[in-house]
Amino acid sequence: LTDSAPVDKVNFIKAYAKARAVGMTKKNILSGWRLTGNWPISRRKALIHPEIQPDKKETTPGSDGHRDGQVDSDNTPKTSRHIRDMGKNKSPSTRRRYSVISRGFEAQESKIASLGTRIASLEEEVGRLSRGKKRKAIPNPNKRFMTLAEALVAGGAISEPNEAIERAGAVEDVIEVGGMEEDGVKFGGGRINCGTHAGRTRG
Repeated sequence: LTDSAPVDKVNFIKAYAKARAVGMTKKNILSGWRLTGNWPISRRKALIHPEIQPDKKETTPGSDGHRDGQVDSDNTPKTSRHIRDMGKNKSPSTRRRYSVISRGFEAQESKIASLGTRIASLEEEVGRLSRGKKRKAIPNPNKRFMTLAEALVAGGAISEPNEAIERAGAVEDVIEVGGMEEDGVKFGGGRINCGTHAGRTRG
């Protein structure tokens, strides 16, 4: 039966009522009480019920009850199945707790596996991008000094004509002066040496 339709729900309720009428009889109820110790009252049966029993300790042959840290580390569960196996021979409540821990461990294993796959894909993508990049050209540190040396050589070649011109400017000018009066002095015709008075300043 399914509960996807109102008709199925009605049929289920009718079937449940018939099963309850057949199973829930006085004889069956008293039998269940007798087994659990509820009627007649039996404390011994109630105390030996498996739901309230302490957890059983697993013992191995040759074990004196003292276990070192190395043995404990060897028995550390690695998978969810190991955790479920540790719950064997335990009380039902302890087995349920181990089952819950096992499911949580299994979920963590699945999450770690998916993250590992994602990390591997990202590493592959980074490697592909790094291979596609071009190397940046490294400038030559000597290029600046090479340019400076070339400029100095060119400047030396140009300075030679400039020195010849300066030497020619150092020669004293000879000016013909006729009937000119300068600074209150009257000169007759002849030659005068102007030297530095020709309006030029020697540097």
